[in-house]
Amino acid sequence: MAEKGKSGSSAVSVLVLLTALVFVFNQWQIFSVAGQITSDAGSEKSTKLSVKRTGDLVQDAIKAVVPSGTPVYGAELGVSFDDPVNSLNILAKLDRAVPTESLTAEEKARFVNVATKISCEFCCGAPAVVDQNGRSLCGCAHAASFKGLSKYLVKNHPTEWTDEEILLELTKWKALYYPKNMVEKAVAALENGLELTPAVLNDRDLLKKVKAGDSTSIGELPTMVGGC
Repeated sequence: MAEKGKSGSSAVSVLVLLTALVFVFNQWQIFSVAGQITSDAGSEKSTKLSVKRTGDLVQDAIKAVVPSGTPVYGAELGVSFDDPVNSLNILAKLDRAVPTESLTAEEKARFVNVATKISCEFCCGAPAVVDQNGRSLCGCAHAASFKGLSKYLVKNHPTEWTDEEILLELTKWKALYYPKNMVEKAVAALENGLELTPAVLNDRDLLKKVKAGDSTSIGELPTMVGGC
């Protein structure tokens, strides 16, 4: 009987040990997954411009909106935020170097998704740089640079950039091309408690909406209707 009791006790001990090991393993997996999620989230690019409040709203907007330095693709393309004129010419040439016809169906869909959300609103009346079919709506160099860079990133760095990240990058260049206008929009956005997102900064009617006291519809994009 004693041997039987001892055997039963050993079996229980083994079972308890196995249960403990399973619990520890499960907890390790949970923490590993959680750590991976945290790591992945931390590696994502921000899709809005950060603002450091100093009390001087105009200067805060300038520092937030007008970029400086070299973007991550700067070396491979030979462009820099500190040299907007030459960079504009280089990026504009990409529009011809990467023909829309050379894009796959998926690449074109992404290109259209980005390029229909930005325009050269301060120098032309086109609602966006392309229509829903990817056809150009504006022939200026600014528009060409937006189209060129977006096509280049979609085609050559498809997994490194989301559509929203590309749109934010185009918005940075837009701020270099039209600094006074873009800072004015940024100030208006900040005064009304809005974040500096691509949708807000590319809202063509932002200032009109703010003056009319309508901040709820800021960021809503106009409907694209055919070509021009």
